[in-house]
Amino acid sequence: MAMLKGRWQLIALIVLFFVPTLAAMVLVFTNWRPAGFTNNGELVQPAEQLNPQTWETVGAGPKPVLTGDWLVVVAQSDECQTTCIERLDVLNRARVALDRDIERVRLIVLQPNTRTEPVIETSAAADLLTLAAAPATLAALTRHDGEPMAAHIVDYRGFHVMRYAAPLDAAGLLDDLEKLLRLSKEEAERRALEGATSE
Repeated sequence: MAMLKGRWQLIALIVLFFVPTLAAMVLVFTNWRPAGFTNNGELVQPAEQLNPQTWETVGAGPKPVLTGDWLVVVAQSDECQTTCIERLDVLNRARVALDRDIERVRLIVLQPNTRTEPVIETSAAADLLTLAAAPATLAALTRHDGEPMAAHIVDYRGFHVMRYAAPLDAAGLLDDLEKLLRLSKEEAERRALEGATSE
């Protein structure tokens, strides 16, 4: 009887330690992620440097300082029609929904620098910047793997981090942007704390 009890204890220990390990391996190799860590858009891997500070101003006015700002970019090659204007309106509403973080995010329409006229009138959106970039940059942002792109997120260092296919999921973009802003704020606070403790 004691030998039988010892065997059951050994089997119980094996099940207790190896089954969770086996389950974890299955989850890792099938790329399963919990819902709390998923993105709504497509993560750009590796993140690409877009150098937004090199983008040109369209029309009159001083060149905006983009360093330190998060950018929501809509690439537009031709005249901004109804669909484009509706997309910009939804993105502007998403930006307003950021509340306290609204000043950290700029909404940009990016057009080719070969075009002389702006793709959208400045009166269409007060908080909208129209900038111009090289046609190659615009082509890379307009389509990805043959799919039309609706919007992009560029981080405060100028890296292209997220892309969103058309039709735009504005609620998903807002959710991703809120997460990214929160994480960058935590990173800035951590770096500030490290700087203060190293002095």
